[in-house]
Amino acid sequence: MENTKTEEEKKEHSRDLCIVIVNYKTPELVNNCLATVVPQIESLNAKVVIVDNASGDDSVSKIEAWISTQPPIYHARINLVKSPINGGFSAGNNLGIIQENAEYYLLLNSDTLVRENAISTLLDRIRTDRNIGALGPQLEYEDGTPQISCFRRRSVASELIRGAQIDAISKLLKRKNIPIANRRESLEIDWISFACVMLPRAAIERVGLMDGQFFMYFEDIEYCLRLKGAGYKIEQEKRARVVHLRGGTSDVKKNSKAQKQLPDYFYRSRTRYFVLLGGKGKLLIANIAFTCGRLIRLTKRLVGKKPGPSIPGEWTGLWMDFFKKQKPVKQKLDYFSNK
Repeated sequence: MENTKTEEEKKEHSRDLCIVIVNYKTPELVNNCLATVVPQIESLNAKVVIVDNASGDDSVSKIEAWISTQPPIYHARINLVKSPINGGFSAGNNLGIIQENAEYYLLLNSDTLVRENAISTLLDRIRTDRNIGALGPQLEYEDGTPQISCFRRRSVASELIRGAQIDAISKLLKRKNIPIANRRESLEIDWISFACVMLPRAAIERVGLMDGQFFMYFEDIEYCLRLKGAGYKIEQEKRARVVHLRGGTSDVKKNSKAQKQLPDYFYRSRTRYFVLLGGKGKLLIANIAFTCGRLIRLTKRLVGKKPGPSIPGEWTGLWMDFFKKQKPVKQKLDYFSNK
């Protein structure tokens, strides 16, 4: 159908901010997150879009019940979208983004709690610099302890570090370590956690939506690198504070901590990331680097030192989807044409 909306009509229906929260079987977390978000949008031209990723449980009814307890003024400002499939983190956020015509989009994990004034602080900061393509807050634990929120890109060197897990190698290659702790303002960021991130519509229109081929993990790194390739900056606003409860919908963090096998989607995302970064050659070198690191780690046994536990299944996980042809990232956008 031909788009007949005039520019005036589009502008009339645009919002300053659209907040997207993706749910998969975490209705209590979503409701707790909403309780911290709703008071902060009262004075903003903003709307909240919750995407239920085909949870198949009572998520929708529980979230609808919570919304019904809010003042009627908020009912029209909270939109619950029911996805027919669970396409993963990227697909769920993309579905939420295209629901609203907004100047900025705030993507929030369901396992976040937004501290007072964090949303307006992020909005004020990103409005001051059109070169910012992605802006994150200071993530923290419930007790206020800061979490590492900004990072260097995953690279061949960082795979060596990850495989070895030896302090001497980590110190030697410290400029390639992924986490950036105690960041100085002058230090460049490659990517920020998408547990909470604000994106300008202009940047999305320029580089496209998130890559729906990532089910979960690595999509935030790839997207930030795509933004940087288009000339945008990745920034953090430490005055905006957001609690990240960590791992509300994913088994990766808790399995890593418990030294259990990681889900296949983690390794599939890793494969896609390195192939997009530099083809099968880059993936091969990254796999070799990790393997070399792991072999170095295992040599501890030769000198009578215990190397420490490792995650089972990693040796084979590295090669998952190695021979699969990866689809290109969709760059051009027509998603907003009817908005």
